[in-house]
Amino acid sequence: MKLLPGKTLIKFDEQFPVYNWLYPMKGQELDVTSHEKIFPGLDVGRIRDRALYFHIPFCETICSFCTLNRGLGTTGDEAIELYVQALIKEIRIKARYESVTCRPIKAIFFGGGTPTTLTAGQIRRIGKAIHDHFDMSQIEEFTFEMEVKSIDEEKVVAMREIGVNKARFGLQTFDPVYRELFNITATLDQTYEAAALLRRYFDYTSFDIIYGMHGQTIEQFSKEIQSAVDMGTETIEFYPITNIVTQASLHHGYVRNNLEPLSFMNKMSMSIYLNQYIRACGFQQHNGNGFYRIPEGQQPDPAFISQAYTNLYNSFFWSHSDDDLIGFGNSAVSQTGAYTISNDENRATYTKNLLDNGDFRMNLIQADDIPYEKSLVFRLPFFGHVPKDRLEWDRIPQEFKDKLGNLIAEGLIVEDPDEYRITELGWYWYVNMMYYMSPSSDQKILDDFVALKDRVRGITDGERRMIPLPVV
Repeated sequence: MKLLPGKTLIKFDEQFPVYNWLYPMKGQELDVTSHEKIFPGLDVGRIRDRALYFHIPFCETICSFCTLNRGLGTTGDEAIELYVQALIKEIRIKARYESVTCRPIKAIFFGGGTPTTLTAGQIRRIGKAIHDHFDMSQIEEFTFEMEVKSIDEEKVVAMREIGVNKARFGLQTFDPVYRELFNITATLDQTYEAAALLRRYFDYTSFDIIYGMHGQTIEQFSKEIQSAVDMGTETIEFYPITNIVTQASLHHGYVRNNLEPLSFMNKMSMSIYLNQYIRACGFQQHNGNGFYRIPEGQQPDPAFISQAYTNLYNSFFWSHSDDDLIGFGNSAVSQTGAYTISNDENRATYTKNLLDNGDFRMNLIQADDIPYEKSLVFRLPFFGHVPKDRLEWDRIPQEFKDKLGNLIAEGLIVEDPDEYRITELGWYWYVNMMYYMSPSSDQKILDDFVALKDRVRGITDGERRMIPLPVV
């Protein structure tokens, strides 16, 4: 992938087809280990802020676009109850270590899977364990992911009682053809009822919309955007589909419906159209995928990316080097300093080992050093701005400074007295900028991943080259 110079909308010769990944990716993969070997020795003296993630790996139905760690499960299932017991045990085990409890919690996110497969009682029990073992005096954001079929008022009340203030559900599409292809079994009436319920209880309600599916037209996309706006929620998340990591069953459905993949040029055109449409409706971007409804009577932020609203939890995933994230549940990831720690990916062994032995397997990867450049590589493209006082320039290698200078020269980033921020042109290329800013070792890992996925039988994707290419 090449950065293209000159006055042109086409700033890279192709679009990178994956939209999020961990950083750094390269590191020394150590042996499978345990909490007793990791957490007592963690140096968290430089950690400024901390977030927690809780993984609930159960879904009533499996969506064909999703490849996250999850399996079938329905509210009241014994397997979910056993998992909850194991999760609470993990909370208690990790809370023994000062390195885990020494910082107040700023943000919490319950993801999955579908966290609303939990009962109201299970939600309260997990919430009590969190409050019992962590300093919640500085909590600003507590987000709970939901699926509308499994929401009821009793669960919503339980969420509110434990401190949840942001609700997020996966609507994905209003179009009946794509809803069937995605295996979405909730009705739109259930969706509207759930949205109304959530807005009564939470400060912010948001939902996801996917676009750029095989065969999708601009007319269909226009209806999607307007229907999303008409939901009345405070924020909306719009994601271009990542075809290479969806399930083959989705692509088989595309074939049955004679739907051809869109080129990445077409998908970029949809992003440009989305930007104009959503702004005309009174919204403004607050990160790479998120759009914030500007309150009545207020003016848009003069910068392209609004700083009037932020998804705080995401700011830890796409974080500064002195923020960290502690994950709970099977496959949950923790990132602190130079370490990336992944819990056992297998739900059954995670649950059994915790309940029987009070232990669980973890994989540990240690980067070559603390990624001081992470704010430039990840946060700046995705969140749209980085304060200069959060950058430790003397510890950031020169290659990242040089690449930042190139992006500024091409009009994708601007430098203000106190910060660096993304431009409107830069937003169209934010994923490519994350790839471009990454070191070559990480780029190779990403390239190998894409090449491997491209060989998966039955998965189809559109042309990634940007055409027409400018003459250099």
